[in-house]
Amino acid sequence: MKKTLYALGLAGTLGLAACQSQPIDPKASNTVYQGVLPCADCAGIKTTLTLYRDQDGEASRFELRQQYLDRGDSGSGQVERGNWVDQRMQLDGQSYPLYVLNPDEPEEQFRFVQNRRNAVEMLNADGQRIDSDFNYTLMQQ
Repeated sequence: MKKTLYALGLAGTLGLAACQSQPIDPKASNTVYQGVLPCADCAGIKTTLTLYRDQDGEASRFELRQQYLDRGDSGSGQVERGNWVDQRMQLDGQSYPLYVLNPDEPEEQFRFVQNRRNAVEMLNADGQRIDSDFNYTLMQQ
């Protein structure tokens, strides 16, 4: 009986040790931005942008989730995934980080400039600020 209890205790201890996760590399991380972007024919587009970085802190993959609000199909949304690159952009005489989603697909690109500490602003297809009174900002979560 003692051998059985000992074996069970040892198996449980080994099982717990195996379940422990590896330490998280502080360089490998993701950044999430969220907000509601303007929409021509709805109340807005709830948008979540997640930028993933690899273990070396380099740009890796992205996920862009968009859900149209106050539409008949508001339960559905779009999810786009792909690669992104980190560049620089001159804006108002200052240099800011520029995040280009789908850099190898010009027709499918999205551009966001980080012109505030905890926020990004969506740019137009030409990489310029959108001339509008509406808010194109996503806040870091």
